[in-house]
Parts: sequence; C-alpha cells; structure tokens
Amino acid sequence: MCLCKPWEEDIPTCLSSSPVKVLKILKFGDIFGDEDIEEQIKQVQHFLETMPNLEQLILYYDTSFDEDVNEVSAQLQWHPRVASSKCKISVISDNLCLSSTVPCSVVRKWGRLL
Repeated sequence: MCLCKPWEEDIPTCLSSSPVKVLKILKFGDIFGDEDIEEQIKQVQHFLETMPNLEQLILYYDTSFDEDVNEVSAQLQWHPRVASSKCKISVISDNLCLSSTVPCSVVRKWGRLL
C-alpha cells in the first residue's frame, strides 16, 4: 500500500508533486491472491488519480486467465479520475497484453453520459 494515501479526502498526497513518468508494477495479483485484487486495483487507481506527470502505467499481472487481464484493464481504463491527461495504461500477462490511452477529458465526458 502507498504510505502517501491520505486518510482524509481533502488532504493532498505527496504523489501530487511526483515527477515519475513511467510506473511499472511487477507481480500484480501475485502477492495476496484473488481475494485482495480489488485492494490492489484501488491502489493503482490512487496512483492514476494523484500522479499528474504519469505518462505510462504498466502492470505485469501474474495470472493465466485472459478474463482477469481484461477485467483489470477495463476497470483501470474506465476509472473516471485520472491526474495525467494522456496516461497510457498497459496490462501484461504471460498470455495477453492490453494497452490503451484514454485522455482524461474523454473519460470524464463519457462518465457524465453514463
């Protein structure tokens, strides 16, 4: 878990001034197993929400199920709050690689329509 994640919603995190442009997360899904995958997704969403300079997020998902990769990729692609306007998100497993760039303005616009 990120130690920078605020306990209260209005407190900014130290990640908001992070110069990191590429974030690689190795062994996603491997550490805690399936029951905690939602917590791991929330952590990645926190990075997407708070890192304004992030240009590329790469998840190396340790799973042999293509459906799992599709689901995680979809959850991250449709996440409505993205700090960087053109962050490319890639989810990679041994069998499948999914990648896309969704500008934050498009995500917000579609979110209002749904």
